[in-house]
Amino acid sequence: MSHVSRPGRRFALAFLGLMAAAVTVPAMSQTEVFPSRPIKFIVPNPPGGSTDVMSRALAKVMAEQNNVPVVVENRAGASGSIGVQAVVNAAPDGYTMMLTLADATTIYPLLKKTPPYRVDKDLTALAQVAHTHVLFAVNVNSPYRTAKDVVDASHSKNVNYGSNGFGTTSHLWIELFKAKTGANMLHVPYKGAAPSLQALVAGEHDFLVASPASLKTMLDAGRVRPIAATSATRLPGFPNVPTMAESGYPDFVVGAWFGTFGPANLPAPIADKLHSMIINAMKSEEYQKHAERFMFDTRPISRAQFAKLVNDDAALWRAAIEAAKIDPVD
Repeated sequence: MSHVSRPGRRFALAFLGLMAAAVTVPAMSQTEVFPSRPIKFIVPNPPGGSTDVMSRALAKVMAEQNNVPVVVENRAGASGSIGVQAVVNAAPDGYTMMLTLADATTIYPLLKKTPPYRVDKDLTALAQVAHTHVLFAVNVNSPYRTAKDVVDASHSKNVNYGSNGFGTTSHLWIELFKAKTGANMLHVPYKGAAPSLQALVAGEHDFLVASPASLKTMLDAGRVRPIAATSATRLPGFPNVPTMAESGYPDFVVGAWFGTFGPANLPAPIADKLHSMIINAMKSEEYQKHAERFMFDTRPISRAQFAKLVNDDAALWRAAIEAAKIDPVD
C-alpha cells in the first residue's frame, strides 16, 4: 500500500489547484473579452432580399457599437441549408452566427428522411430580430372579396394558389389553412416570391399569402388586393383589411420570425453577450429604418422566449407537412 506524507499530500493538492486554475482562467478571460476578433455573419440567402438587407444593417451597427469587424457572408443554395450547415459545423466560440427564417432552419430538415441537422440540437437560438404576419392577397380584378369567398369557391370550382416554392412557408401556410377550413385548392409553386406575385398579377393563379413588404410594390401600384390578415388584430397600415378571425377563421393566426443563431454548445455567457449585442443594434436608427421599410415588428424578446418560439414552430410546420401529405425525401 502506497503512503503519501502530509507535506506531499499538501503539495499534490496545491498542484491540482493550480492546474484547475490554469484551465479555468483562460476560459473566463476569453468570455470577458468577447468579442476580440472579427465575427462572421452568415446569410443563407442570395444578396438583396430582406434577410440580407437586415443582416447587413445589423452587422454594420454591431461593428460600430462593439468596435469589432462583423463580416456578412452570403451562403445561398439548397433552400438555405448550405448556410445553416456552415453554422452547424462552426466552432462554438461566438465568432460565427447567421440570420435566417424557419424555411432553412426548421422546415428543410423536416422534408428529409435523414435530416442533416435539427434546429433544437445543432443550433443555439440567439435573438429574434423581426417578426411579420402575412396577408392573403388576390388580383385586383378578382371576384373574391374575402377569405370565405375563396374557401366557398374552392368547393365548386378550381381554385389555385401560388407559392414561393415547394416546402416554403408560403406553401405550408395555405396547406394549414386548407386543413383548418376544408378548402380544396391546387398548389402552383414558383421559384421565389417575385415570380409568384408576378403570376398573380398576370392571372395565372387565384391568390397567395405574402408579407406586407413583399406585396408593397404591387399594392402601391394597385395591382393586388389584400383580403385578410393572419394577425390577431388588424395590421398597422392595413386598417381596412380584416383578420382571419373576423373572416370566420379564429384559429388561423400565423406569422414568420427572422432570427439569429450560433452553433450548438455555445457557452451561455457568449450566447448572452451576442443576444445583448444584437438587441442593442436593433434599437439603432439604422436598423429601424430598414425594419420600417419592410413593415417588420422588432419588439425584442428574451433568448429563452425566442428558443421556445422556434421549438414550438417546429410542431406547427410538422403538422403542415402532414396536412399537405408531403413525404420526406432523401
